[in-house]
Amino acid sequence: MIKAVFFDLDGTVLDTNELILQSFRHAFSTRLNITVPDETILTFFGEPLHYSMAKYSDDVEPLLETYREFNWKHHDSMVEPFHGTIEALEQLKAMGLYLGIITSKRRNVAMKGIDLFDLSKYFDVIITPEDTEEHKPKAGPLLKACELLGIEDPSTTIMVGDSTYDILCGKNANASTVAVKYSKIDLDILKSAGPDFLVDSLLEIPDIVKGF
Repeated sequence: MIKAVFFDLDGTVLDTNELILQSFRHAFSTRLNITVPDETILTFFGEPLHYSMAKYSDDVEPLLETYREFNWKHHDSMVEPFHGTIEALEQLKAMGLYLGIITSKRRNVAMKGIDLFDLSKYFDVIITPEDTEEHKPKAGPLLKACELLGIEDPSTTIMVGDSTYDILCGKNANASTVAVKYSKIDLDILKSAGPDFLVDSLLEIPDIVKGF
């Protein structure tokens, strides 16, 4: 029986895709005077921001600062929940499940999006990089969420995400995994991580839970 469903935030619950792309473009252009193809930037989705920036500079702080300033300034006008998100969360809560967010985004920025749409009421735990030494794709973030909820067996949980980092985090923790097909990441790349389920909408998650 499934006890909890964990969600990635960006690209899974909230549509932040264009905001993230523009934030990367702005940082690379402003600080390094380079253009990184969107196809390359998309491969960064799901990993901690400083990992991505370190691929282009030994001094990541200026890149991080420029990215974060742009992202914060334009956040509220460029972010919205994906279609079906609210309804899916309401259905899952009505089923008596624990729900959580496991994100690679810093807590203050993650909460900005969560609070913008009053989503905190749905989530029993929110895990950000500040909470763990291990990060996606390692199991640490999901195991931390289970610890905080008192769940001893991670196989009674589901991890839902839009990147290989999300799926591998779940698999490494022995959780079941769901990949969303509306991901900006190429579907074949997403499938290569071996998700247990593929969905077109979060509204399909309640039926997946009922199947266990």
